[in-house]
Amino acid sequence: MVDQDAVPEGRLTDDVAIGLLATTFPDEMVRAVIEATGRREQRNRALPARLMVYLSMALWLDFGKGYVRVLRNLLRGLRWARGGWDGYVVPTDGAISRARDRLGSAPMRALFEATAKPTIPAGHDEVFWRDLRKVVVDGTVFDVPASADNAVAFDTPAGGVLPQARLVALAECGSMALIGAAFDSIEVGERTLFERLLGKLTEGMLLLADRGFPSYGLYTAASGTGAHLLWRVSDSFTLPVRKRLDDGTYLSELRGKRARDRVTVRVIEYSVADDDGVSEVFALITTLLDPERAPAIELARIYADRWHVEILFRLVKVDLRTPGGVLRSRTAEGVRQELWALLCLYQALRSLITRAAVIAGVDPARISFPPVLDAVNDSVATAFSP
Repeated sequence: MVDQDAVPEGRLTDDVAIGLLATTFPDEMVRAVIEATGRREQRNRALPARLMVYLSMALWLDFGKGYVRVLRNLLRGLRWARGGWDGYVVPTDGAISRARDRLGSAPMRALFEATAKPTIPAGHDEVFWRDLRKVVVDGTVFDVPASADNAVAFDTPAGGVLPQARLVALAECGSMALIGAAFDSIEVGERTLFERLLGKLTEGMLLLADRGFPSYGLYTAASGTGAHLLWRVSDSFTLPVRKRLDDGTYLSELRGKRARDRVTVRVIEYSVADDDGVSEVFALITTLLDPERAPAIELARIYADRWHVEILFRLVKVDLRTPGGVLRSRTAEGVRQELWALLCLYQALRSLITRAAVIAGVDPARISFPPVLDAVNDSVATAFSP
């Protein structure tokens, strides 16, 4: 193989992109998840599993670029490469593709799960309200390449052209760090995916959700975790007035299929006018039944924080990849690997932003995501390397 495919000695740098990945996902953590998921290779390979873990994330930093180009850039930035990667000859695209197949998605999922947790300590108003940590749940979809394997695992919506995967994420308001995520075929609904995340909810949280989530079963299951809820409901919900409260809100109930399946909720109704003066009516239901402990005006303002998740999805789907771009993989397992790797990379970037915000004493939301991504891609901020 010709010399230009080698990583020349003396050209390895402390690239900030790799510094970021290695700080959030240190080599010992990567080795541990590889071992735990049974992906450790039985013989020495040119593309060992730990290298493929970092490459899976780096592919999102160079979205749309070829495997060889991304791997060459990655190797130049790996600090631990000084211990044995100098003079390494970069394998072909085909070899890298086969190594991705060997890795699978399990290590990437394990890495994400290891970092999917709240990040901001108590006392930060952008994250907490009256000692409750504000979190939000919402969903989005991704196009995946057309192939026989993807068509089996990921359905194509009616009138659509490509198969799609649906993602539901649970995020911390303010920091926008992910607490949990689940994805599946587009045919799997948001409520079903959210049920897989209920174990991430705890006492001391206030969960915000939009109109697609409320149902008797999901509401009672979510409140059963100990978390408080503040959910918007659609016009289709019947909410009979059971008791008017002094602040203009009222107590009602959600009903299940059986007559005894009832849960008391407090209803907050208000309208918000847009720039054209057109008002949109909001109806929220909450487990916070006491108006004195949870004033309606404060809850209405808090619900606006739900839009943080819309920003999150824009960051993930636009800033981290070509707008409208399709994932790379033509196998379902490859798609899963890509999506878990994307979530890992997002967590690494949010971790960087959150640490900087806490040190500076500012709201993490005030630190703009695109410039941070540019700094990572351009390797101009070597102070962030480990």
